[in-house]
Amino acid sequence: MSQPTTRVVATQHTEQRIEQPDIADRPASIYAVLGRYTLLGAAATAMLSVIEWVDLSVQLAPVYASFSERLIFASYFSINLIGGLAIGLLVGLFALSASFLKRHVQSALARGTSPRASQKLIAGIGVATLYAILLNRQPQIHGYSVSLLREAEKFPHLGRLLTAGEPLISYFVVMGLFIGCSIIWALARDSGSWSPLTRRAWLLGLLVIIGAAYYVDSRVEVQQYEYSMHRSMFLLATALAMALVASIHSSPAGARLAFAGRGLLLKVLLSIIVALLLAGVAFTFARFDDNQNLKTQVFYRTTQTRQHFKLAQWALDFDRDGYSPFLGGGDRDDSRADINPGVTEIAADGIDNNCVGGDLTRQGIEDWQRQFAALHAASNPAARRMNVIFFFIDTLRADHLGAYGYNRNTSPTIDKLAARSSVFQNAYSPSPYTYEAAPKFMQSAYWDAHNETWTEALSRNGYDTILFPRRLSMLLRHVKGMNRIVDAARNGLKQTIDSAIEVLGSTPTDRPFCSYIYVPDPHRPYKPHAGFDFGPSLIDRYDGEVAYTDYHLGRLFDWMEQSGRINDTMVVIMSDHGESFGERMVYKHNSQLYDEQMRVPMICYVPGQAARRISDYVTTVDLGTTILNLVGVDCPKEFAGVSLLPLMRGEPFTHPPIYGEHVIAAESIYAGPEKSVEPESRKYMVVTQDGFKLIYNRNFFNFELFDLKNDPREQHNLCDRMPEKSGEMKRLLGRFVDISALLRPWDADEQKFFRGQGDDEDND
Repeated sequence: MSQPTTRVVATQHTEQRIEQPDIADRPASIYAVLGRYTLLGAAATAMLSVIEWVDLSVQLAPVYASFSERLIFASYFSINLIGGLAIGLLVGLFALSASFLKRHVQSALARGTSPRASQKLIAGIGVATLYAILLNRQPQIHGYSVSLLREAEKFPHLGRLLTAGEPLISYFVVMGLFIGCSIIWALARDSGSWSPLTRRAWLLGLLVIIGAAYYVDSRVEVQQYEYSMHRSMFLLATALAMALVASIHSSPAGARLAFAGRGLLLKVLLSIIVALLLAGVAFTFARFDDNQNLKTQVFYRTTQTRQHFKLAQWALDFDRDGYSPFLGGGDRDDSRADINPGVTEIAADGIDNNCVGGDLTRQGIEDWQRQFAALHAASNPAARRMNVIFFFIDTLRADHLGAYGYNRNTSPTIDKLAARSSVFQNAYSPSPYTYEAAPKFMQSAYWDAHNETWTEALSRNGYDTILFPRRLSMLLRHVKGMNRIVDAARNGLKQTIDSAIEVLGSTPTDRPFCSYIYVPDPHRPYKPHAGFDFGPSLIDRYDGEVAYTDYHLGRLFDWMEQSGRINDTMVVIMSDHGESFGERMVYKHNSQLYDEQMRVPMICYVPGQAARRISDYVTTVDLGTTILNLVGVDCPKEFAGVSLLPLMRGEPFTHPPIYGEHVIAAESIYAGPEKSVEPESRKYMVVTQDGFKLIYNRNFFNFELFDLKNDPREQHNLCDRMPEKSGEMKRLLGRFVDISALLRPWDADEQKFFRGQGDDEDND
């Protein structure tokens, strides 16, 4: 076998000949070069882990309960180094085998002569094609390549083309990634022979791109785009970090350091590091699930660490059901693929099939249904066929209204109405996603149960139901029983209110009406409006949209006052979900069950009823039942919402626990759900009247318990510090998880593209 090549290393004062093995050349021992690749992967991962640990030490300062938690969290990073060793080994295997194949293909093409550049190119493309075919047959890699295509499908005129060619194009995606990594590695290998200035520019460029990749991965929608953008940033940062370490090693300084560091001191230092690493790995495997606070931070806030944990869980999932019994994976029986957190609970089989809440009993199902049915109606001798105006304001955060304590004058009109109304200070959406929330608050259910909607009940009882839409296809899917649709309302908020004043002004007074007005203006993108400028920031522009909405609602309220309709018309203002503005590095919505996305305004004005501020925890699922109760219409017995009339009258009332759920599925307007390549993500929530809230993420099998009354920003996870309360809440939430999966119809319509094409507006 050939000897390692040597390089002439020039210093500023003299030339020295240093024997420096080239990691890409054929070594004396394949095992030695694989060892170097393995250490290279570990070194690159260690560098990225240090960056992440330093960053999170600052970011998570309010989250740590003690200094010991900081040490425990640091120990979890030992898994990264194990992952780095594995990645380095795999890269080495691919590099050596690809180099071997390329040399032999070149030799075959050259037929004994020196290979020409064209023959080298053909050999390289051939090897890349072969590897693309082999790699793309691995489900995880294929899923990643297709997830990139699914994101590209969102661009106009690309969707159908990409979907039609998806099987073939996915191979080109993998080939492109393979070639890109090969080019980066070739540059890193050759950088040692470059001029000092060129080499410094190369190293600086690598550092800048690594920093940018980490920034995007850790700051941009950290709980969305997991299998496309975030996995891409992880792969990019890892590949470039390995190139950076290899480039430094190939430099003159790196060569001198390599030779200078082969003494006893280095061996002792390495022994200590290895011992600490093994201790950290052992501790993490033994105790990771014991601290739900830190477990949540690993899967929600880290970048590199999360990916290495997921890689380890995948490798240790022996029954291949998508859940591991190790590192907090939640699988209680890894010998049976039908027992894991992702399966549907089987009632009364004596097994906790989904590993949460215990075995569901028939009595448990009956108790669930009975707790709501008993509270469907309150004694209401004052019930009368009032008119109803229902405002569904998309993406309106409660705490950005003056009525909820906001310090900006964004909502003077709504505040004025709220002063005469029942204001529910702690109202929750059943989901932070419009398509999940809408069927639930329309059917008064915690899932699309195919119930009659409350608007259908009003129409069936003689109401003239009128829809003022702005997203017609979405509304017609979920707002049913409408007698009239006012098409002019679709042109904008001003036109919506103009149409409402005109149509309601001409409505006969001998028949009550239900006017359903949809207002999407607070939803992104935030558009500027003259006279409603709060500033240039994201929150400023959002507040401008809220103020613009408030102004136009005020025009309708003024008309109601002048026409006298305010005396015979109930007005309801609500939202489907809130919006994140950087809390936990999350923006927009459709990702979390924290209050910034789940707590919504809910204001109910009833003529002649005293104003009241209500602190009880309620849900928009209650709205349908409450409206029907107020106008004297019996609600369907299947409704899960309860009548809030006792709270509005100040009477004693205990609301049952309220629930929420969020699903992220790989939606595509062109590829149906059966072609999904990404695992479905599910989160659940329960809130009880003592102000405690439990969040459960099924995919990571982690729990968060918050005391909303003393920790409204939800920063302190009490799950491990309050085991009895946690157990009580887990039983409640486990029953909801079981029942919602068991009773949900197979064709429940709660996703954007489940039925036919998407909406005419890109909102959610």
